[in-house]
Amino acid sequence: MICVKCGAEVPDLPFCGACGWRQEKAAPQRHRRGNGQGRVWKRGSTWYAQVTLYTTFKEQEDGSKKKIQRYRTRGGFPTKKAALAALEDLKAPSSKDAKPLLHYYDLYEANLLPKISKDRQTGMKKARERLDSIMGRKIDTLSISDLQGVVDTAPSFYTARDMKTVLSKCWSFALADQVVSVDLPKHITLPELEEKTGEPFTQLEVAALWKAWSEGSDFTGYILLMIYSGMMPGELLCCRLDQVDLEACEIRGAGLKTDKRKEVPIVFPVSLRPLVESLVSASPGPKLLHINKDRFYDDYYAALESAGVRKLPPYSCRHTTGTEAARLNLSASVVQNIMRHAKITTTQRYVHLTSKDAHEGLDQLSIPNNYRTDTPQTLVK
Repeated sequence: MICVKCGAEVPDLPFCGACGWRQEKAAPQRHRRGNGQGRVWKRGSTWYAQVTLYTTFKEQEDGSKKKIQRYRTRGGFPTKKAALAALEDLKAPSSKDAKPLLHYYDLYEANLLPKISKDRQTGMKKARERLDSIMGRKIDTLSISDLQGVVDTAPSFYTARDMKTVLSKCWSFALADQVVSVDLPKHITLPELEEKTGEPFTQLEVAALWKAWSEGSDFTGYILLMIYSGMMPGELLCCRLDQVDLEACEIRGAGLKTDKRKEVPIVFPVSLRPLVESLVSASPGPKLLHINKDRFYDDYYAALESAGVRKLPPYSCRHTTGTEAARLNLSASVVQNIMRHAKITTTQRYVHLTSKDAHEGLDQLSIPNNYRTDTPQTLVK
C-alpha cells in the first residue's frame, strides 16, 4: 500500500515503515464530564456551553413516562477553556438550602392535604399533575413568569385556582424555611370565571315526571326523590336502606362533600313517603339504588326523554328544590336548611325566581279595608 504521509510503498501495516505515520485515522478521544457538570461543543468558529437545570417525566397515553430535560445554553465563546469556565455560571443561581418545588409539595401532601375533603384532595392532585413541568426546579429559581405561564395552561378557572392554591401552599413552606423572600403565587392572575347558571324543571315538567311514574317508569321515582329532597346524585348512589327513616321522612348519614351536608339529614315531604317506601321495597340489596355512576346517567336521561322532559342535568333537580321552596315563601334560613348549605349565598345560587313570582308574592300582601279603593285614585281613609 502507499503511505498516506510520505507516499512510499509499504507493507499493509498500521504504521509506515519509512516515516512511522499511522495509516488509519484514529477515532477522536472524547472527554466526558460527570453528571450535572454540563457539556461544551464547538459550532463553527465558536464554542457553546450547556447545563441541565432539571429532569422531569411526562406520562404518555400508553401509560409510559417520557423523560424531559430542561437545559440552559450559552454560546459565542472564543475558546473551549472559556466555555468550560462558563459552566458554573450557567447553573441556576440558588441559595444553598433551596430545594426543588416537588420537595415542598411533598411537605404539603404529607401535612396539609389529608385535612381537606376527598374531593378537594382529588382537585389538588390533578393541579399538581399540571404543574409537573416546573416541579423539578429549585423553588428560588422560579419567577412569576414561570408560574403564570404554567397556570395559563389550565383548561378552566377552577383548575387554575387549584394550581394557584398548590403553589401558595408550597411557597408557605419555602417562606418558613427562609429560602424565598417573596410570595410569588399571590401575584398569579386567574382567568375570568364563566360560571354556568343552573336551571330548574318547570312545574309542568315535574307533573310530566309524576305521570311517567304512575305509568310504571321506575327510575322516574329516583328523579322525583331528588327534586323533592334536594338530594345530590352522589348521595343517591351511596344511600343505604338503613339510612332511610320512613317514619321521620328523613335520610341520615348519606350527605356528601361538606360538613353541613353530612350533619344535617336529607328531608323529604310526608306526601312523598309512599314513593320512597316503594323505592325501598324494590331495592334488591342494602343500597337504595344498585347501579354505577355511568348507568345512573344513562337511565336518568332515558327517563327524562321518555317523560317528554328537557334533558337538564341531575343538578337541576336540586335547583328545582331551592326554587320551589322559595316560591312557597319559606324563610331564607329554612330554604338554606333544606338545601343543607353552610352559607346563604350558596343557597341563592339555587333559587331562580322570575318577575312573575315577584308579582304573585306581592299580590298576597293585604291592604286594610279602610284604605282600599276600587278606583286608581289616591287612597282615602
